Amino acid sequence: MGEKCAGWKAVAVNSIVRLSTIVEGQTEETFVRDLLQEPLANRGVYVQVRCVETRRKQGRVYRGAMTTYGKAKRDMQRWLLEDKTAYLTTMFDLYKLPTDFPGFAQVKNFDDPYQKVMHLEESLAADITDSRFIPYIQLHEFEGLLFSDVQALDGVLRGHHNRSLLTILQQIRAQFKTPEEINDSETTAPSKRLQSLYPSYDKILFGPLIAQRIGLDRLRQECPHFRDWMSKLEALVQA
Repeated sequence: MGEKCAGWKAVAVNSIVRLSTIVEGQTEETFVRDLLQEPLANRGVYVQVRCVETRRKQGRVYRGAMTTYGKAKRDMQRWLLEDKTAYLTTMFDLYKLPTDFPGFAQVKNFDDPYQKVMHLEESLAADITDSRFIPYIQLHEFEGLLFSDVQALDGVLRGHHNRSLLTILQQIRAQFKTPEEINDSETTAPSKRLQSLYPSYDKILFGPLIAQRIGLDRLRQECPHFRDWMSKLEALVQA
């Protein structure tokens, strides 16, 4: 069991834990599968990932894009009940978080984005009430991670857009202490900035590709909230 998946390190059977992961969309699903699964498996944490369920119709399950918290909550509770020996974590964007999300009303006037996201995660954990649940909300959205290395970001996108905008990307990055703090309005959210600079930017196509170019070590170095989440997941073996 500890030797599954070619190229992954063997892990003692008694140290293996399983982790279910519910994410907001296809980009995050690919990111978890391509960048996080193997490093976590090397530490004895085996990850399953799926997009959040949004609706069911005529026996068909539709997934992706969290339209309301209520639907996401049902999906989280369902997975916890279906697999009572696995942990569960999330990867939801703070940007455009549904207004019915636990703690949403209280954080409207928070100035510190880290205090905001931590309060939301604490409120989410209190609402789910399961010791196996590790809430994570991406600050402010997935594209914030991509600003961890703007040279790698430009390196991927310029090849598809026939122009380099590295200087502009460097100017954006220099305005913020961390990539996670790049703000979240309709015009200044990380994804909106990329779409403005590179009109054909496609999150599903380019997002995971850029993240792979950057590498997990650099993402952890530049993004403290993301790094804390990864540390919690790695520590599940000891737990």
